[in-house]
Amino acid sequence: MKNTIYAIIIAACLLVAVLVFVKTRSGGSGGVDSISDTEQVWMKCRACNGSFQMSRKQYYKDINEKVTASATAMMFTPPLTCQKCQKNSAFLAEKCPNCNEVFFPGSVPNDYPDRCPKCKHSAVEDSRKAHQGQQ
Repeated sequence: MKNTIYAIIIAACLLVAVLVFVKTRSGGSGGVDSISDTEQVWMKCRACNGSFQMSRKQYYKDINEKVTASATAMMFTPPLTCQKCQKNSAFLAEKCPNCNEVFFPGSVPNDYPDRCPKCKHSAVEDSRKAHQGQQ
């Protein structure tokens, strides 16, 4: 009798776990499709040094395709095709709001990832300084 009760409790827990898993994994709101078509990201090519914008939604769809197609792509973010030179060497980039330089995050070693290598501006640093000043 005791074993039957344990079996029923375990079965009920497994059923609840499966229901929670299915409910949280089944789309709904969120995911790539919830990203607005108007949101843009900056890309920079390591081959031609060109920069361009693309839809954030398309960026994630393209990355997902590359990761799905290649097991080694799961180790790092794979490059996308550059719109200018057509080589697979375009990566996500930042655009400095101060001087409009497009650069790769972390271009300035041992500093904030959004530090502009040209004018040295960092929005993260500004935000932290403003936050410290409020305390």
